[in-house]
Amino acid sequence: MRKKKIVFCLIVLFLFQVGGAEESTEDSTAKKKEKKTFFKKIFADEGEIWTSPFKMKGKQLLTWGSVALITAILIENDEKLYRSTQEYQTEHKWVQDLSPAVRPLGDGNLNLGVAGGFYLWGLLFKDTKAKKAGELSLMSLIHAGIVVQLVKHLTGRKRPRATEPGVDHWEGPAGFFKRYKDHRDMYYDAFFSGHTVTAWSLATVVAKMYNKSFVVPVLCYSLATIAGLSNVTEGEHWYSDVFVGAVIGYAIGSFLVRKRWRRLQVLPLIEKDRMGLSFCYSLD
Repeated sequence: MRKKKIVFCLIVLFLFQVGGAEESTEDSTAKKKEKKTFFKKIFADEGEIWTSPFKMKGKQLLTWGSVALITAILIENDEKLYRSTQEYQTEHKWVQDLSPAVRPLGDGNLNLGVAGGFYLWGLLFKDTKAKKAGELSLMSLIHAGIVVQLVKHLTGRKRPRATEPGVDHWEGPAGFFKRYKDHRDMYYDAFFSGHTVTAWSLATVVAKMYNKSFVVPVLCYSLATIAGLSNVTEGEHWYSDVFVGAVIGYAIGSFLVRKRWRRLQVLPLIEKDRMGLSFCYSLD
């Protein structure tokens, strides 16, 4: 129980750290005028994500405090919730059939393919928004991968299928070494769900960039939700793993769209004997 409390404290600190990035993008436009390569953008954004706790304000503290509280409640009830889900799944065959079919929606390779598809479409048809959606989607997947792997190695939480049926166990940082012993790399990496954060980060980028249509956000978030829940029915994750994965994925996707996608762009205009500013507004 003591180890569980220590791990939860680490989780709370992590949530506040990553969460601050969601609304901390009121950067000066001067710093963003220079062109940056893709990997320089990744490096800059990753730095902003991990330094964001120092920029959080009252509203952000309230939001992420609520996330931490919900996470604590879920962790406390994960065993009971998991067992209830397994019982429901046993009694309803449609859940057993649907679960393995939708879980691949959170697979990294599939989501990389979706991101690449957007980018390729943008190149072929000169669609600026699609090309940018592909770029931001790829960036979101990279950030999600970095964040989730760091937390997995620090918490060392066992997956439901790797323990006695429905018994929650946290190994903490010691799980880092146990993960790679006797090929048990999938035993100590439950918290939080990589499939869920991947699905939600991509879904958020697409939903926010194509939010003129009501259908697109609903479809994106619905697919991301069922992909996350399938991790529980497949015995891969606890409900708290899925909840935190969804929140972090949404935060990363929102952060990138807000920072890297602007309809109105102000660019310097330099001609032979005069200087000025040009304004470009995207209508699509």
